[in-house]
Amino acid sequence: MKKAKGARQRKPPSRGKRWLLTFLKVVAASSLVIVPVGVGAGYAIVTQLTKDLPDVEGLSSYEAPQTTRVFSKDGQVVATLFVENRTTVPLDRMSPYLPKALLAVEDSRFMQHHGVDWVGVARAAVANVFFRGIDQGASTLTMQLARNRFLTQDQTIARKIREIVLAQRIEKRFSKEKILEYYLNNVYFGSGAYGVAAASSLYFGKPAQQLSIAQAALIAGLVQAPSNLSPLVDAKASVKRMKIVLSRMKQTNIIDQKQYDQAVQEGEGFRFNANSSGGPVVNSGSDQLLKYPYFTTYVIAELSDRYDEDMLYRAGLQVRTTLDIELQRMAEDELSATMDELGPNLNAGNAALVLIENSTGYVRAMVGGRRWSQENQFNRAWQAVRQPGSSFKPFVYTAALLHGLTPESIVEDNPVNFGGWAPKNSDGKFKGRIPLRQALQESRNAVAAWLINLVGSDRVVEVAHALGIHEQLTSNLTLALGSCEVAPISMASAYSTLASGGVYHSPLSVTQVVGHDGEILTDNRNHPGKRMLAPDIASQMIEMMMGVVLYGTGTAAYIDGVDVAGKTGTTDDSRDAWFVGFTPEYTLAVWVGNDDHSAMYDVFGGGLPATIWRRVMGRVVERGISQPRFTFEASQAQRVKICRESGFLATVNCPKTRELQVFSGPAPKDPCPLHSAPTATPTPQAEETPLAPPPETPVPEQAPLLPPEPSETQTPLAVPPEEQPLEPLVTPVP
Repeated sequence: MKKAKGARQRKPPSRGKRWLLTFLKVVAASSLVIVPVGVGAGYAIVTQLTKDLPDVEGLSSYEAPQTTRVFSKDGQVVATLFVENRTTVPLDRMSPYLPKALLAVEDSRFMQHHGVDWVGVARAAVANVFFRGIDQGASTLTMQLARNRFLTQDQTIARKIREIVLAQRIEKRFSKEKILEYYLNNVYFGSGAYGVAAASSLYFGKPAQQLSIAQAALIAGLVQAPSNLSPLVDAKASVKRMKIVLSRMKQTNIIDQKQYDQAVQEGEGFRFNANSSGGPVVNSGSDQLLKYPYFTTYVIAELSDRYDEDMLYRAGLQVRTTLDIELQRMAEDELSATMDELGPNLNAGNAALVLIENSTGYVRAMVGGRRWSQENQFNRAWQAVRQPGSSFKPFVYTAALLHGLTPESIVEDNPVNFGGWAPKNSDGKFKGRIPLRQALQESRNAVAAWLINLVGSDRVVEVAHALGIHEQLTSNLTLALGSCEVAPISMASAYSTLASGGVYHSPLSVTQVVGHDGEILTDNRNHPGKRMLAPDIASQMIEMMMGVVLYGTGTAAYIDGVDVAGKTGTTDDSRDAWFVGFTPEYTLAVWVGNDDHSAMYDVFGGGLPATIWRRVMGRVVERGISQPRFTFEASQAQRVKICRESGFLATVNCPKTRELQVFSGPAPKDPCPLHSAPTATPTPQAEETPLAPPPETPVPEQAPLLPPEPSETQTPLAVPPEEQPLEPLVTPVP
């Protein structure tokens, strides 16, 4: 029959609608038979599937793995350690826009339903009929929480039934606010971040409480597909999703049009970079160790010796370190720039340094090499042990002072031969009779060999260990020229003991470790020092080592206006070059060499290493230091003018003189025998100055470095390391 002109044409039903009509007809026709049977069978199935469900009370007692955070001395996060990057935060310490954004886009009926949104379930069931499978889940936040906490992610009817039952039980047991808090602290937000605290820190470098509307919307939008929508994976997709969330927030009257426009504009300006942090430019989290990798990996290694892996990576520790970020950046910049400038022409491929605060032993900066990467994480500042060369000599000279010599004692710089070992000076010459201080300033090898033979190599080993060298040392005469192997951190620690007047502070990178519950697990903030050397001996060593920088081999390390003391060190064929030195406030050890031990081109400790030292310490001084000069008791200090050639009191005929401040010990009293006036006759005492022969009785193998205090029981103040363990978190380098 032909329809009248103008009559409305009815379109045939779509394929989807035909399926729906057929489905409804079948349900209606068979309901009288199926419903009674279905109810009974369904009840039996549900009972069977849910009989072993876990107790939802576990939500309140569940302790998810927490992220351990490592902080610099000023409280900045410099590393995160986690199996799951997660930190729990209460709902009232989140931005109010965060839960609202989440509900707007994920579960708008959350406050009305009782765990299951049956309207959504019906809608999803109808939709799934057309796709002949499970395409829409209609999961509420409560159902998602039940699944994430108690179930697997399998897409099966059985799992869905268990999920629904658990969700209803959760709703009966907990308030809506508590459920929302549990959800926001457990859900995955991509790029390793579990929970809103981790996501906020990861993507925006701030706590969840400080998130803006746009930031809250972006994080809430990630729940749909966190791995793909992470802004570190696809920034455009995450911002696009953010706009959808903002639109839903506007539709549900959470925000108005003005807030919407402002949030969209803010979100379009987001920039995400895995290697930066702060503001809208954020850090990737998984690469946080790349901020200051040499220091943070050292801290982790130290912590690993005290805490097991489960505690370290799951317990949410708060680790407060000694790192001074400004000093660390200065050290990295200057080492890198100097090596780039001077290293290539000298075949010098690598360098390392350690900066220690003398009064505390705190490691303030550490650079373990150049071009750190995930594939090359070797830390030369503490993992590498290299020959120190002449930078080891201060321990020999300290032993000599303990033996009875003074800086003005005259020693012989002449050829020596000990069982076939006949060390030569670097210039190939010998200067004959010279003061002990000059021998150190000019790094005379023959004198060092004579001294270690005088005091005994065992005594030198004892002194080195007492001052802070952690490595095992072989007791032999060649130790005088640094034939052993030590790490830069050991050298820095031992020199720091001299700088602090003989008080040893074990090198510390961690000041405090606090548990997730606020309990203090480790506290090194008031870490006591140990008197290992008498103040007068330390003072004399400081004075002589200042001469190295003022007049000797270390002049390249000189800094105007600041007392600098130190020593150079160079091994055969320039395979290792060192400058280790200190100001009253800091000690800095610098090593330069090649990882394959190949020779450099005439690199000496007073050259490239001293240059790096001066540039780094110069930046430290520019920043400001509280103590530019060494201070000793005024009654100890004497100023005299001496002959630079003989070491005796200068006469009017001495061609080269210098003023000397003697902090402790006897000052020179006899006139120079080399440049006396023609009518003057040198005093017999000057000519007969002894060469400080060994005492009549041999030095005990384990003699204390300090004279024993008068008491009924005598306890040495300096004992071998194996009898006096180091403080917590300080482990000898293997």
